[in-house]
Amino acid sequence: MVAKRIPAAKGVPRRQTLRSLSPVVDPTEQAALRYLARRDRTDAQMRAYLIRLGVSSARAGRVIKRLVEQGYLDDERYGLRWASARLARRPMGRERLEAEMIGQGLERDTIERTLDQVYGERSERELALALLRRKYDVRNPASRAAGATLLRRYGFTEETIEAVLRNGDS
Repeated sequence: MVAKRIPAAKGVPRRQTLRSLSPVVDPTEQAALRYLARRDRTDAQMRAYLIRLGVSSARAGRVIKRLVEQGYLDDERYGLRWASARLARRPMGRERLEAEMIGQGLERDTIERTLDQVYGERSERELALALLRRKYDVRNPASRAAGATLLRRYGFTEETIEAVLRNGDS
């Protein structure tokens, strides 16, 4: 059977248009599955992708609901995996990680549960000390001032910064 082509929406390259690979499976769902095949996504990322392809908001909602029911989309799983990987690459405070998770399109309650779990495994002080040791000699007074600025930039609280700089040589 010949694949049915749907014309490209304005501003969307042809390779990102919906086309059916099977007469049985919906082309919108196929596009969503191809998008998920690259890496995990959030509901918000999937919705934005489908709307960019020219899918109506109602249709996108139905496809997303089906993907959630099938276990292909799971914001909780995505948030935990993403936050853990992000902290492993670059230690940061709770505030900054929360802001980045909001940027990923996760909902507030999902973010709170994820942050509680991630920061339950490793304390903010451990992460701050790891970041400081990577960048500065914490015993040097000149480095301490620069270290405090760095920790603020990475979203650590003043309480954490003071505790780490006070006990930095531990």
